[in-house]
Amino acid sequence: MTTSTQTVPTSEQAKPAKKSRLNQWDSPWLNAKFLTGLGMVLFVMLMGPIGQLFWDPTLAFPASSPLNLPPPWAPGYNTEGDKPVVQQVESLSNRATATPAPAAADTAADTAADSVADSVASTPAGTGGTSLTGGNPLAAKTPTAGGGTSMTGGNPLATGGGQSMTGGNPLAKPTAAANTTTSGTASQTQTRPSGPVGAAAYARFGVPSWEHPLGTESSGRDMLAVLLVGAPRSLRIGLIAATIGMLIGVVLGFTAGYLGGWVDSIIRTISDSIIVIPALAVLIVISAYVRQLQIENLALLLALFAWPGPTRLIRAQVLSMRERGYVQMARISGASSFHIMFMEMMPNMLPYIAASYTGNVSAAILAATGLEVLGLGPTRIPTLGMTIFYAISAAAILRGMWWWWGIPIAALVIVFSGLFLMTVGLDEIANPRLRGRKVTA
Repeated sequence: MTTSTQTVPTSEQAKPAKKSRLNQWDSPWLNAKFLTGLGMVLFVMLMGPIGQLFWDPTLAFPASSPLNLPPPWAPGYNTEGDKPVVQQVESLSNRATATPAPAAADTAADTAADSVADSVASTPAGTGGTSLTGGNPLAAKTPTAGGGTSMTGGNPLATGGGQSMTGGNPLAKPTAAANTTTSGTASQTQTRPSGPVGAAAYARFGVPSWEHPLGTESSGRDMLAVLLVGAPRSLRIGLIAATIGMLIGVVLGFTAGYLGGWVDSIIRTISDSIIVIPALAVLIVISAYVRQLQIENLALLLALFAWPGPTRLIRAQVLSMRERGYVQMARISGASSFHIMFMEMMPNMLPYIAASYTGNVSAAILAATGLEVLGLGPTRIPTLGMTIFYAISAAAILRGMWWWWGIPIAALVIVFSGLFLMTVGLDEIANPRLRGRKVTA
């Protein structure tokens, strides 16, 4: 008979192994994705108030800086020879400054004329030779070729001198003095600096300077100042429009989901009718008729189409929550409908409402940027969308001014990425299954 011995674990062995976690309080709100996205959005939001302490915001106005300065840290813009130019305009400049080459027909004509001059010059002196202009028909033939004075220039093929009132022999070979003058003129033409002329002067950029770290654009605005002023304003448009739309959606969604009946039918019909309307087309028409469009006016226009989505989402959640036990107990205890909806049910729906809110902010910023790129935004107020509109209007892409349109797009990418991370983090906060928790028996 064998006996088995069992070892009793000590107190040190019975303690569970400690896990190193950043979330020591086990709070679902300490989500890495949510905090990262929140930090990106706060960075853009505080860029204006904090950045204006270190940089002059008045440089965002036109004519406040030199024109067309590239960023000094970008390669290929450090010297005058490294400045990029428009290829078509530079070819026009080269053709304007280059010495024209003789045509083939002119070369052939000169060769023929030289051969005729050589054949005539080889004739004996005193025979008079052959004259293209006829010379003086009454003059006596002298033993010297081309002697005397002629009103028509004498024999144009003669090798001799003589005075001429018509310029002498046009086919004669130039003398040493003429060759010296011609070579001097050619040397002056070759040594002349071939700088940009005409439209080519506008194709080159200015010398970059660290006084403008992100460069400038064609209106004389500093891109760093435009970014510090425009990015928070673009985000503010989305926040205002999403806040108004979410408030309307919360009220209508809770009312339709909790009360039901004919109230639910009316609210559901209105929201379903508005959600299928192409919002961008309607906003383009409305914005075209508004003369002075400010940030607040643009946000109110966007809020007109920002509430149907939250209304449908919140109504669906309320329909599933109104039959739960704590809601029934509150109803039996005599609580009012307002208390049940906004004091009992709403705290349990905060993660869903927050996720819907961040999605609405992204949609509002995207709609506002679309209107501004079309030129229907606030023209006097720098925003990211209007900066892209001015860059497109000035052909910044064709001119190679990537910093004019690339920097606003990069700022929009940061904003959208932060809002997306916040939405994903809020979904994980609301749904424990998305956080990777394992259910233990």
